[in-house]
Amino acid sequence: MRNGANEGLSPGVPDEGRNLAGPARNAGPTVAVLLTATILLGAISGWFLSSREQASEPVVAMIAPDERPEALNTLSGDMQLKARADSRQCSYPLGFVSISTPGNPAGGTVSVRTSRYTSPKFHVSEVPQRIAIPNPLPQTGGIDTFSVDGDAKGLIVSLFPTAWMEPVNGSKTISVRWRPGPPCK
Repeated sequence: MRNGANEGLSPGVPDEGRNLAGPARNAGPTVAVLLTATILLGAISGWFLSSREQASEPVVAMIAPDERPEALNTLSGDMQLKARADSRQCSYPLGFVSISTPGNPAGGTVSVRTSRYTSPKFHVSEVPQRIAIPNPLPQTGGIDTFSVDGDAKGLIVSLFPTAWMEPVNGSKTISVRWRPGPPCK
C-alpha cells in the first residue's frame, strides 16, 4: 500500500516536504570549536608579532679580529689605549658602523655615542666610513642607546637594518642590539 501523500510522484524523486538531511543538529558545539580556534590563532599571532617587535632593534655589527688594528684608529684617545692594552680582546670587543650622507656631498660633522662611550667628531660625506665603537655590554649583549650628535643631512648609519639618522636639533637617538663579546680565555 502506498502513502497517499506520495502518490503521483515518480519513484526516486524526493518529496519537497521531506527532510533528507536527517534530524536537525545543534550548531552550538561547532560554533564553540570555531570560536576557540579563532581565539587561539589570535593569541598565537599576537605573541609572535610581539616577540618580533622586541627583536626589531637594529643590530650593531662586530669587528673581526683581523680588522681590529685598523679600527682602533677611529676610537677616542683614552679608549684606544684601553683597547690596545686588552690583548685578549674580551674586555673591549668592538662593534662598528659605517656612516655616509648619500646625495649630500657637503656632508657634515658628527660623533656617535652609546651609554658608555662618545667617539671623536668625524666629517661625513658621500663616501662611507667605518667607525669603531666599544661594546657597552661585552659580557651579556643586549639593548643600549645609540646616538648621533652633530649636523649631517641625509645621514645613513649602517646597522642591520640600515638606519636613517638625520640629527634633529643636533642629536638623534635610537635603541640598538649588541651581541655578547667573545668569552675571555
